[in-house]
Amino acid sequence: MNRIETYFPTIILCSLLLLLLFAFRDVTKEKIKVASIGDSITYGARLDNPDSDSYPAQLQKLLGDDYAVENFGVGGCTLIRKGIPTVWNELPKIKAANPDIIVISLGTNDTCGYGTCGDRKCWEYKDEFEKDYRDLIDELSQLPSDPQIFLCAPSPMVLETPGLDAERIAGLKVRKPRLQELISMTKKVAMEKNVSFIDLNEPLDHRPELFTLSDGVHPNKEGYEAIAKLVAMKLTGHK
Repeated sequence: MNRIETYFPTIILCSLLLLLLFAFRDVTKEKIKVASIGDSITYGARLDNPDSDSYPAQLQKLLGDDYAVENFGVGGCTLIRKGIPTVWNELPKIKAANPDIIVISLGTNDTCGYGTCGDRKCWEYKDEFEKDYRDLIDELSQLPSDPQIFLCAPSPMVLETPGLDAERIAGLKVRKPRLQELISMTKKVAMEKNVSFIDLNEPLDHRPELFTLSDGVHPNKEGYEAIAKLVAMKLTGHK
C-alpha cells in the first residue's frame, strides 16, 4: 500500500469535516435584523393578508434570507409624544429586538388635529415634531447594535383615488399640505443627525392605481410593493 492509499481515509474524513463546518457556519450565520417602524401604512392596513403583503413582508422577500425584517407598525401611531397612540410606547419592544437597521415612516397621523380625524389632537403640537424626532433617533442610536437609521417621507395622500367622498376629500385637502411640512422637517432632522432619508412620497404621489379605493391614504397591495422596492433599493444601494 502506497502513502496516498494509507492517508486516503484521513483525507476523506477531513474533507467531510470541512464541508460540515462550512454548512454549519452558513446555518448559524446571524441575519441582518431590520425593524420597520411606523403606523397603519407600515402595519399593512386595508390588506386581506398583511402578514404576506404589507411593505415589511414584501421587503423581506426582496432582501432575501440574509435579512430578518420585523414589522413594528401600529395603526394610528404618531411620532409626536403627545399623540395617542405614539411610537414612544413601542420603544421597549423595538429596543428588545436590537435591530441592525431601522426604517422609520411616521408623520401621516401627526397631520390630524384642529377638526380633522375626529377629536384627535396632533397638529396642535406640530412644533414639537422636530425635537421628538431628534430624541427618538438619539434613543435608538444608543442600542448595542449601533443601528443604521433611515427616516422616510411617508407615502402621499392621493386625492385622485376613485371613490373618495366629499368629507374625505375635504379632510385630505387640509392634511396633505401639513404632511409636506412634516416631510420638510424630517429631511432637516435626517441631515442634522446624519442619517439616511428615503422618499416614499413623491414617487407614489398622483398614482391612484396604487391606493385603496375610497381611501386615498392607505396603499393597495401594489402600492405596498412599490414602497418595499423603494426601501430595498435604499437599504442595498441598488437602483
